[in-house]
Amino acid sequence: MEWIRVRIDGDGGAPVDEAQIKTLYASGLDFEPDERRLRVLPDGVAELAVTRKPYMLHAKLRLPMYGVIWVMALNFGRGYDGDFVDFVSEAIRTYIYEARERSRDIVLSPAAQGHLDAAAEYEHLANRGADTGDNRLIALSHALYAAEAALFESSMAAAYPNPRGDLRLGCNFFRYTSPGARYAKYFKQVFDFATLPFYAGRTVPEKGKYTYEYIDAALDFLESANITAKGHPLWFGHAGVNPQWLYGLPFEELQQNAREIASRHVGAYKGRVPIWDAMNEAHDWANCFELSQAQQIELTRTCCEALREADGNAVSIVNVCLPFAEYVAGRYTCYGALPERLRSPRAYIEALLEAGVDFDVVGIQLYFPARDMVAVARMLDVFKAFGKPVHITEMGVNGGLRGKGGARGEGAVWAGQQLSMSEGLWHNAWNEKTQADWMEQFYTLCAARDEIKALTWWDFIEPSFSGNGAFLYEDETPREIFFRLGALRKRIVK
Repeated sequence: MEWIRVRIDGDGGAPVDEAQIKTLYASGLDFEPDERRLRVLPDGVAELAVTRKPYMLHAKLRLPMYGVIWVMALNFGRGYDGDFVDFVSEAIRTYIYEARERSRDIVLSPAAQGHLDAAAEYEHLANRGADTGDNRLIALSHALYAAEAALFESSMAAAYPNPRGDLRLGCNFFRYTSPGARYAKYFKQVFDFATLPFYAGRTVPEKGKYTYEYIDAALDFLESANITAKGHPLWFGHAGVNPQWLYGLPFEELQQNAREIASRHVGAYKGRVPIWDAMNEAHDWANCFELSQAQQIELTRTCCEALREADGNAVSIVNVCLPFAEYVAGRYTCYGALPERLRSPRAYIEALLEAGVDFDVVGIQLYFPARDMVAVARMLDVFKAFGKPVHITEMGVNGGLRGKGGARGEGAVWAGQQLSMSEGLWHNAWNEKTQADWMEQFYTLCAARDEIKALTWWDFIEPSFSGNGAFLYEDETPREIFFRLGALRKRIVK
């Protein structure tokens, strides 16, 4: 471990406030975080421990014109090996580099080129001593916009001429009531993929007693509409979704019950539900049964094996959340044990492969990522390197709230535990337009990536897990995102 110094200047050239400085952490170029060990010196410079080189840096900043976002500094993709980083200056260089690299094969739109030119000019003014602190922040905002625009426009150039026949567009399907409801009518207009709820607390409230009434009704509709169903999940170690009878069991007995539940679910719908989230969030995040990391690996193996045995043709997904792993840097979890070294989603997938666990697809959740699209693309590169197809299994960003009423979008109380460290402001505000803009940019980015085979939004109707993030208000009135996806799907899928 070595200590480095990092300066993060704000308005007027003074260091940003301590709350922003204390978000700073280091990671490898694979986004694997170091646990945050940081102290703020009297002059506002941060001393930060790093465990490996080259490293990259992340800090959650309030930026003029842009919002509140985790910003990267990574030295032209090479990372740093020195002991001092001027973070804002380096972040400007990072995003100008990203904008130029990602626009090599296209002609940027006037908006994108304007942001890139502005970033370069404001950086020049700052370096010449003209309102240096303020102009550097403005340069960084323009550089972020330029890099995202370059990525979006290059993704459009790749995706639009080549619409995909293998890309599923979906959403969870948890509030179906009847085929005549607007919920059902709107769903089938934009989606060909639907996630059905198989949470043990709902489907196995008592040992040996399985209840599938909702599943059966919903699946009948989905089949009539030619929409592929996915089961979610075979196992999820979260206190809010498990029945009381599972608690307090020794691991071997818990493991056997997991096998029985998985076998029963998959067997009951063999040939009708061809895709399953075999395991959900088992990377030290949701661990209400207080399992060790080794036990989590073995429980994942058990669920994947049970799925294979019950339906050899079914697709198995191992699903992770918080893919940037800020919780590892901050050393906290949602539920469960706090091991000496927390395991990130990337490290968990790597451990599964090293242990020979047999699964088909890496599933990634992306709620309120508070990351720019370039950072998201770089993170996806890390998971692509595992060589398996990728599903974006859950995602949501805030669509705002109309003044005339409707959903407050509070979702589950525990949603805040997952979102608090990742939530931010993207493009300066969350409302119906920015929600639809985010979806359009992200879906287009994914359509241009062959490894991504499915995109699943969460939820379709308010109240939503992500808070005002659904396609429909509670009264079944669509948000702008519904119409934007309807138009976009004609460009990116066959």
